[in-house]
Amino acid sequence: MPHPNAETALEMLEYCRFAYKAYAQSCVYPMDPFYESHGAGLWQGARDRVLARVHKLRGSEAHVHKFDPIEYDLTTPPDPTYGVVYRGGTGDSPYILFQPRELDRSISFSKGVDLAGEDIPIKVQDFFGEQTLLGREHSQATGSKRCCYFQGKTGMTQTHPKAGWPSWLGAAIYDPEHSRLVVVFRGSRSGSGGRALGQALVKSTGSPDWVTDMNHLKEVRVGRFSNATLSAGFWYAYESCQESLAAACLEAMHGRVPKEILFTGHSLGGALAQCAYLDLVGGELLEKVYAKIRKQVSVSCYALSAPPVVLGAKAKELLTLHLGGEPQVFHHFSPHDAVHNSKKVNLSTVTAVNSVVGTLTHPLTTSTHLGTEIPLKDCTKAFPDAHEPEEVRAGLVALVRRETGARLPADPGFWPTFDFNPTGMWGMSVRPGVDSLAQHLKIALITSVSEERARVRAQLWADVVKGSGKKKDDYAVLEETDGGSFDAFASACELVAELSNPFTENRKQNKDQLRELRNEMIKSYQGASGHKATSSVYFVMLQYLTAAQYGLDIV
Repeated sequence: MPHPNAETALEMLEYCRFAYKAYAQSCVYPMDPFYESHGAGLWQGARDRVLARVHKLRGSEAHVHKFDPIEYDLTTPPDPTYGVVYRGGTGDSPYILFQPRELDRSISFSKGVDLAGEDIPIKVQDFFGEQTLLGREHSQATGSKRCCYFQGKTGMTQTHPKAGWPSWLGAAIYDPEHSRLVVVFRGSRSGSGGRALGQALVKSTGSPDWVTDMNHLKEVRVGRFSNATLSAGFWYAYESCQESLAAACLEAMHGRVPKEILFTGHSLGGALAQCAYLDLVGGELLEKVYAKIRKQVSVSCYALSAPPVVLGAKAKELLTLHLGGEPQVFHHFSPHDAVHNSKKVNLSTVTAVNSVVGTLTHPLTTSTHLGTEIPLKDCTKAFPDAHEPEEVRAGLVALVRRETGARLPADPGFWPTFDFNPTGMWGMSVRPGVDSLAQHLKIALITSVSEERARVRAQLWADVVKGSGKKKDDYAVLEETDGGSFDAFASACELVAELSNPFTENRKQNKDQLRELRNEMIKSYQGASGHKATSSVYFVMLQYLTAAQYGLDIV
């Protein structure tokens, strides 16, 4: 039987990073996926108007209007060879650089399947024109892993078990060298964590990921598991991806029989990984295939910083009997992590909320963990930092050292963050943090935000501006999308295009003009700082110009 292994857990954390990277790649605007722009706080009227406008433009059905309309590209599978810059939060929360690492580079073939498990065609341009492929061959890969991304939904509740928001939920990756299939689920993303928590907890609205998270104490009885009671939020999210996941697993294995199947995920991903593990070992996932290979494959689940998915001791007993023994689920977590419901976290908003909700709704069915819990004693940060992947990695590295004596080197590229200030001084708006990653950062910045997407996002904010005609200092409220600010942005973009050509003459003059335009836009942004929607127009434009300036070495 499998047993917990710190080195395997550390490797699974790398797969979790891979899943977060794939998620960031799928965001249409990863530099600001949740329409935060520069603003923070629990409630933003201008942001709410933007979200309503997006739903209208998308023609969204009424039952999903309660969700933040996060824009994903579900028609193009993520590419493991690409890097991406992702804005992980608000306020002082840093931007994250996800660059291709060893795992990413070892994937020789990748593709994606939709919610129904159908292949997603990829259109590519080559010497012979446009071609349609069902997957990408990565000729420069350092390994021979085969990857298939799958889709699912989050945001379902007891009242609306089918009404969710679709996204890329993870990947199935087969490693022929070790005859191993790894299924990894991504964790939840939220933008402003405080607002996401409040909206999801009170009305099950806002970020669909957090609606799933905050429905963890609502129960669902699962017939295929002897009517054991599971968390409704997590189970409904898992059920939504079952067809897609099954197709992804079969595509990744490509007719080969693995010796080992591992499920993993961080946070929400760890909860979904447990559901998938249960469904393979004792349910319907790959039922016919697994029945033939059951005796020759070991199956386990590494849940990292994961919440419990089982409600009540009785449900845990039923599952253990149903599976024919103790679940091979191994939890690695910080002792100070409230999401894991660690007993050392006595005073936190999350545990207090759980206690209140549990007392009012399910006084006899407290959440409980499956399998084995392994607290990472070297994790010292308080919650919420205790929950973050880089803190978990620090704890796992220390555990590996104790178990094996190996001293692992520092890994500044695992979860690198950097300072990015679109309204900062010319030439000083980006600070890489890790010099060795500067080139990765430049490439990722210029590919993560385009002029077209910046213009569309700025226009969305301009569409909801109120109070036209008011003036403050050198700033006038925007009245339409082809006003002075958009003219200035167009001129600045023309200069960026000129400067991206190494043969352009008058480079110094162009740089000076770009600097002057940027300074004027910053001045307008600062003048509009009291009006979230209008200042957000400038912020989005400056975001693109700053990324282009740094990525193209325009200093």
